[in-house]
Amino acid sequence: MRSSVCEIQAYSDSIIRVQVSRNKDIPDALYALTDSLTPSCRNVVIRDKGKTIELSTNALVVIIEKEPALRIIFKNKNGEIINEDMPGDGFGTTFIGEKLSIYKRLQNGERFVGLGEVLGSLDKRGMGFTLNNTDTYKYGDPRLSMYTSISFYIGIQPHGLYGLFFNNSYKSFFNFGLSTPDFSSVNAEGGNADYFFMYDTTVGGILEHYTSLTGRMPLPPLWSLGYHQSRCSYYPQRKVEWIAETFRKKQIPIDCIVLDADYLQDYEPFRINKRRFPDMPGLADTLRKMNIELTASVNPGIKLDSSYAANADGVKKDVFLKYPDGSLFVSEIAPSLNHFVDFTNPKARTWWIENMKFLPDNGIHGYWNDMNEPAVAGSYLPDNLVFDFDGRKANALEGKNVYGMQMARSSYESALKYGEGRRPFVLTRSGFAGVQRYAAVWSGDNTAKDEYLLGGVLLNSQLGLSGVPFVGPDLGGYIGDGNKELYERWIEAGVFSPFLRNHREFFGAASEPWAYGEEAEAISKAFIGFRYRLLPYIYSVFSEASRTGMPIARSLCINYPYDPKIYDNIYQYQFLFGDAIMVVPVTPQEKIKKIYLPKGEWYNLYTDELLQGEQELMETVPAYQIPLYVKASGIIPMES
Repeated sequence: MRSSVCEIQAYSDSIIRVQVSRNKDIPDALYALTDSLTPSCRNVVIRDKGKTIELSTNALVVIIEKEPALRIIFKNKNGEIINEDMPGDGFGTTFIGEKLSIYKRLQNGERFVGLGEVLGSLDKRGMGFTLNNTDTYKYGDPRLSMYTSISFYIGIQPHGLYGLFFNNSYKSFFNFGLSTPDFSSVNAEGGNADYFFMYDTTVGGILEHYTSLTGRMPLPPLWSLGYHQSRCSYYPQRKVEWIAETFRKKQIPIDCIVLDADYLQDYEPFRINKRRFPDMPGLADTLRKMNIELTASVNPGIKLDSSYAANADGVKKDVFLKYPDGSLFVSEIAPSLNHFVDFTNPKARTWWIENMKFLPDNGIHGYWNDMNEPAVAGSYLPDNLVFDFDGRKANALEGKNVYGMQMARSSYESALKYGEGRRPFVLTRSGFAGVQRYAAVWSGDNTAKDEYLLGGVLLNSQLGLSGVPFVGPDLGGYIGDGNKELYERWIEAGVFSPFLRNHREFFGAASEPWAYGEEAEAISKAFIGFRYRLLPYIYSVFSEASRTGMPIARSLCINYPYDPKIYDNIYQYQFLFGDAIMVVPVTPQEKIKKIYLPKGEWYNLYTDELLQGEQELMETVPAYQIPLYVKASGIIPMES
């Protein structure tokens, strides 16, 4: 550690970057940060005090202790410690072999929120999480990695709020006091220590700082904010037309029908199954006349097939992942063996951009990037795979977590190039910090059980706390059959998800709004209709997200970070939809719901009753309603 190099820069009054390397060079980790990012703070004062160096801005004081080991302390202008390294040799930032660790002292009363797509509770104190993008089918155990890794969290402690973004794409473990009550830590399996510390007086301010580093979502097309109906899989072509006709006949609003991988010939990207879909442009045109768009799935595997032109062309143009000896990586994404596009290679991204033109050529304007962890068996990639990393070269240890994000980037850039002026809509299952610049994210293969209804709501909130606003689960549950009561409760909460898609596996029971009988259909029609009436409000919230990074589905900790009630396991699933509407999800077993109203005044949406905040309520919840409250003075533009 004593031979390592440390560089500290003030990017603004409130953002400090710390980089520690074993070597003299500190190469930037790629892809998470925006291209235009540069240090811009003009109010930095540096004082060398011998054993310490003090760096001050208008918002922060940073103390760098040089002896007995490097240690960094962040204070506010009142001199109160916001965050600090653990003292002592072997703490702070350390390297053991190829691995690195950063140890932070736990503050009294400190809470941790965010960290993207991880399971568990809203407050992560006392828990630990591994970030290693994995196809985790039927997920549920918080010890397992999920599909998307976002190495950013927010610390909430009595002297202030801070954010910490760990700019390192290696497999990592975040320990928030799990078995170590004195400290938290971040451990990575390689690379350099490179993190951004952000300070602010509000959680919204922290999110604005973070998204100034990793970017903000572009405004999506209006149709993508509506209801999407999906299945693994809708075919043949006439079945898709029937689905559209039934929605219109029943007057249930819909904007998109989704085609899973069975529309492709042998699951091969860029190659449509003509037996199932003899006239895809004609289908797209028929649906567009009904004001319904198509979204279609592609995966990153290019099948080993002598009749498949894309595979031969990819080999010729050298766009696939390879081993150090130059041989091509081959693995299975069921049911076929594939080569895999190296999306960290600029020429491979260009190749993908050109090939993805097949979607708009067929009238399809929604780009669904699936299986992109990548979903080989166990999501295992050999460590020695060579990723181009835009010429820098890297192995799979560094490249795996950014793979899905770079696929989403390539699809987004294709949609920009060939979309004829349309705003792109890209949906991805896998991503990394900064994925919000390119795609919406859905939370993978969930199960039709009560706990996944609540878990999906919490994942929406956590991804929003991690810079990714356009998010949502598979409404109704992807795996299993579900039941009428669960479906009703899921649709009632689900219409307040930023991304609203109903999706079910091939062998599961039907999950269209009419599939569970007349009552469920009526509830679906009413709540989806309410979503569409709210579109002016929803669009304004999306616009705010594109400008500031503020999420659409907002954990109550954004507005009430110091209210201990909102972290309670009972209340942690409540959330704000935009700034004005509070949603209280309900499961089928709950006939009477316990509710917490935070500080302020709230109106019951159904009765207009004015209620005072900072109180707990018990409310009867009929099958056709979930509790909804509107913040006093909230403005909600609606369509009639």
